[in-house]
Amino acid sequence: MTREDRGATDPDTREGSAMDVLTETDLELVDAVQINPRASWAAIGSALGLSPVTAARHWKSLTASGAAWTCATMGSDWARGAFVELACPHGGTDEIVRLLCEMPEVLTVGRTTGDFDLYVISVSPTVQALRTFLFETIAKLDVRRVRSHVYSQIFGGPAWRLRVLNRTTAARVQKESPRQLPHTAVDPQDRRLFLALGADARRPYPELAEELGSTPQAVRRRMDRMRRRDQIAFRADMARPLAGFPLAALLWLKVPDADVESVGRDLGRWAEVRFCAPVVSAANLVLIVNLRSPEHLDFFVGKLFSTHGGVEIADRRLVLHLEKVHGHLLDSEGRSRRVVPVDPWAGQAEGPAGPGPARP
Repeated sequence: MTREDRGATDPDTREGSAMDVLTETDLELVDAVQINPRASWAAIGSALGLSPVTAARHWKSLTASGAAWTCATMGSDWARGAFVELACPHGGTDEIVRLLCEMPEVLTVGRTTGDFDLYVISVSPTVQALRTFLFETIAKLDVRRVRSHVYSQIFGGPAWRLRVLNRTTAARVQKESPRQLPHTAVDPQDRRLFLALGADARRPYPELAEELGSTPQAVRRRMDRMRRRDQIAFRADMARPLAGFPLAALLWLKVPDADVESVGRDLGRWAEVRFCAPVVSAANLVLIVNLRSPEHLDFFVGKLFSTHGGVEIADRRLVLHLEKVHGHLLDSEGRSRRVVPVDPWAGQAEGPAGPGPARP
């Protein structure tokens, strides 16, 4: 008996109207796409007890309402940049947010409590791109105070998932890890493909081929090479308030230098953690944590101290609203309303065929 036989909600009955929360079927579908963002609807539907047509229609309904989406993200070769905090002039925060959200090198923009009004995560894979972003782009903004931190890798974030599916179901969707190829420089055609997938990582090969002036077979081969060289990855996300996470927290941790990587890798796997990265700062690990309520932060901190006794919290603050998440501009409910595709090469004068990534 399929889920349809058991009376699953038909996505067409929602007529694209606003949803107060995501249903269990919604969450299972999002989780399946998070596991393998380019999996076929036949594979996803089979795992969830849906027909391919119903799975596809259900996902189309979620994306049309902005409740869920997919996008391309950088492989580990390019996952470095700056974490910047900004204190805005009185009454000027909205304009600063607008400017930041239009920047293709800016991944995420969040509004916080505390001494700073905003935090920004940028992708700056080369030293030149980092200098340009910090010394030119950010320096031109009319803000009262800036504090910047360089991150050199990410322990959690792109691979985050809801984890509502059990292991057996998840395994039916999981894609086998491809054999890795040596890393090489990204060429202009690689960049065009990356940007073409910025708003929708599930775009079919024929559609991509038409946009790129290529063939579906050539696009498939190029995408496969980029994935095997760790130049591109795919992620799926959703409107977090609709999934029960109306808030987030920004935590600055002090971790013994010898333990930064082990602690970071462990925390990056925690269900609440959306971003975890080592930074060059007095506090050497930064976390963004999903919260169901302000009290949820106390629970998270308690778990943190019980599992990592040597860690200190240097600063903590609430994230009251996410304005942008990996290129997707969000509304008050966390829905994607527009996309500014992330471009890791935006700050590089040489372009993607120039010097390869250099760790800041």
